[in-house]
Amino acid sequence: MKNFLTILLGFACITILYYGHSYWNQRISSASNNAPSTSKSDQQMSEMATPVDDGDIDLLTLTKNWPASSVDRFKQTLNEKKAFKVLFVGSPAIGSENTGPFPFVKEKLLETFGKDNIQVTIKTYNSTSTQLIKSNDQEEISQEEADLIVFEPFILMNNGEVLLENSLEDITMIMEDIKAKNPETTFILQPSYPLYKAKIYPTQVEALKKFAEKNQLTYIDHWSAWPDSNTKEINEYLLPDQSAPSEKGNQVWGEYITKFLISKSESE
Repeated sequence: MKNFLTILLGFACITILYYGHSYWNQRISSASNNAPSTSKSDQQMSEMATPVDDGDIDLLTLTKNWPASSVDRFKQTLNEKKAFKVLFVGSPAIGSENTGPFPFVKEKLLETFGKDNIQVTIKTYNSTSTQLIKSNDQEEISQEEADLIVFEPFILMNNGEVLLENSLEDITMIMEDIKAKNPETTFILQPSYPLYKAKIYPTQVEALKKFAEKNQLTYIDHWSAWPDSNTKEINEYLLPDQSAPSEKGNQVWGEYITKFLISKSESE
């Protein structure tokens, strides 16, 4: 009798364990079926989705003339809620905070893109490209940590002072030194203002344009907006001594840069 009770008790325990195990398996299976999917592909889609609001999309449509890397960087700064840094670098001809074409360009860029989304500054040097390198001024430019540099590379300052071949080598060195410190910096090249009946200077500017094309650099060809430099009409756009553009010249120059950097439909 004792053995019979022992066997019966053992059988009962086995039965309870079996049904308990089956019950919990059903509960776990049900929970798994109702749980939201967390597959690898879903996780990747979630990580890749970096929402850009409608306002940001509208701003990006204005950057059609920018280098592709600058557009990508601008998208990044918009997502990070940081200001995209634009730096104008060149000779005093490009202006200052209060003179030349720069104030107009700065005003329009800030007005269009918003002060929270873009920062616009300027640095000028009254020197040739070779003198700038000897003074290591490119180090000072690097410290600005600009995302985009609109560079007027001293071609006019170099005229009669630095050989064209050396000018182009200097431009390359300046850009390489800056990018070594700030790999994400992108450059746009532009010439200085035209001169009345200049002989050698226009060929140097044309060489700069070809240099930009060869090196796949964006080039602002604002000379196309000025009157023919071999006609007297150009003198209305320059100071009497041709040391700088006149107010009329600054207006033409500033408007061209603005339309280039802000690619609205009416300027395309």
